[in-house]
Amino acid sequence: MGGVVASICSPCGGSPPPAPPKAPAACNVAGYNFAPEQPAAPASPAAAAPAPAEPTPPPKPEEPPKPVPTCPITLETLQGDWVNSIGAKIKVNGTEVSLNGMVMKVHPVMLSEDGTVASIGRIWQMKGWQAEDQIEFKEAPSREVMEFARSVVWTRATEEKMAAWTEQMAGLGYTGSSKDVMSRGVEGCCPGTCDAKAKIAVDDKDRDKAELEMLNKLIQEYRLPGLSVVPARRVIPDFSNRGHTGLSVEHVHYLATSFKDKGFQKRSGGIGHDIPVLVKQDAKSDLGQKSIENWRSKVKEEAGFPPVAHYERLFKQDEVYTSLGNGHFNQALNLFFCECPSIYKDAKYAIDGDDALKEAVYQGVASIVLRSDIALRDRETISRLLNSKREFKWNVGPDGSVDISDAMEDTSTCKQFEALSKVLDAVELNCLVRSELGVKDSHRIGQ
Repeated sequence: MGGVVASICSPCGGSPPPAPPKAPAACNVAGYNFAPEQPAAPASPAAAAPAPAEPTPPPKPEEPPKPVPTCPITLETLQGDWVNSIGAKIKVNGTEVSLNGMVMKVHPVMLSEDGTVASIGRIWQMKGWQAEDQIEFKEAPSREVMEFARSVVWTRATEEKMAAWTEQMAGLGYTGSSKDVMSRGVEGCCPGTCDAKAKIAVDDKDRDKAELEMLNKLIQEYRLPGLSVVPARRVIPDFSNRGHTGLSVEHVHYLATSFKDKGFQKRSGGIGHDIPVLVKQDAKSDLGQKSIENWRSKVKEEAGFPPVAHYERLFKQDEVYTSLGNGHFNQALNLFFCECPSIYKDAKYAIDGDDALKEAVYQGVASIVLRSDIALRDRETISRLLNSKREFKWNVGPDGSVDISDAMEDTSTCKQFEALSKVLDAVELNCLVRSELGVKDSHRIGQ
């Protein structure tokens, strides 16, 4: 009907020619700034004809990769300037190593008996050549634990490499007043200390659950039946404990002082001290000997531990117990057994009338004991997880059974000192304890 009306009202009679369709308007909304595509004009016959193809030049032959050097890495090899894969400038002059212009006095180049480079102090272990001008190190305190450590690559500092390094550091914020690190007193504003390769730590519940399940599995796989009451005088740190750095003498005395001043809190249910996790180790086995020699050297160089004679009696026995967890706790009890002097005040550690402390020192405390066939790598995993998962509280059954895979996280307030004390190595933990106690004058400062 509408078509008929239009036909009658049209002055020409009939339908008018359809109007050309309107082109859609250009869109200028924020984030969408574009004009619509216009219909393409019909191509002319000349334009339609394809242009003759130009001959493609043959590809340039790739240069064969240069072979990785096989010559030994000596002290002479390291001399000069380098940059490493975590953003630091390095200069080697003789055995002296400078990091971003600051000499690392306690971490010089260490050489093997044959004259090759073994490590840079106790922070980087030599791995070997990676390319013509690149040397790979492992970020580990000793060669025994370097296999699974993170790689840090040194690259010879050329003009091209330094330009790339400068651009990378500028992108990380090391420009302006942060550029000259020697004239600043702001801790952390030093290229290489930010660790550009490190990932941001996130609260990952799935990871926590997986690691708790791993810890539970390893303990269940290797534990001996029941709980064993083991006296501290039969315990030394396991070779794997705290990255092979042993124990912090400051923290051992911190715990012993706490037992003396506040009284020893015997474990009852889930309250009290943590349950030690020990390995029953053949003293003549490889890991038994490594644990003994490692601890013997620590005790000889640090007078704050119980005397060497105390441990030599243990080393003559067929078996020793090595601690994966609660190592500081056991050695604090040994300070009372030997009535050692305190490193903090002019007094000896005496049990006096503390019956709970007397029982722990002379009879021992209930401990989870693992078989000696547990591998070094699994020992390191248990030691690490016992400390890093300290906020997950778990109980042990009277028969020694444990189930920590579904442990509840303790979200109550915790002192930063307590949290950090679980994850630092022995040297770092010494510094933390001195900071906690306000110790300003000690011969251990700087060690």
